[in-house]
This record gives sequence, C-alpha cells and structure tokens, in this order.
Amino acid sequence: MATTPRTEPAVAAPPRPSAERLPDFAGVDVGVLAARTGHAVLGEVAALLLRNWPSAEDAVAYYEDGPEKALH
Repeated sequence: MATTPRTEPAVAAPPRPSAERLPDFAGVDVGVLAARTGHAVLGEVAALLLRNWPSAEDAVAYYEDGPEKALH
C-alpha cells in the first residue's frame, strides 16, 4: 500500500497595508453618478449616499470612524 506524503499548508504573512496610494475621488459628483450608472449596486449605493448626505457644510467625520478603532 502506497502512502501519500502529508503536506502542511503554508503559513501566510500577516496582512498589512498596501504601499499603493488610493485614488482621489473627491471630485466625483455622486448625483451624476447615481443618475448615469447602469450598475444596480453602484446606483443603490450612490442613492443611499445622497439620501443620507444633508449638505457639504454638514458632512463630518468622527474619530470613532477611524481605522485604528477597528484594529483594537
């Protein structure tokens, strides 16, 4: 009877942030995107953003929204 050698899975390096910079989408008009997109999910997300975005003056970010909070 032949035996098959046992192979252990390779241990992957822990995940870390990419050195690649994220694209800047600050100039995207979400209203135009919502009206023009043919993608069902993207259209729903854009519409949800518009419903929950009162105005540019009222847009805020909270410290609790930062990525470091998710890491602890």
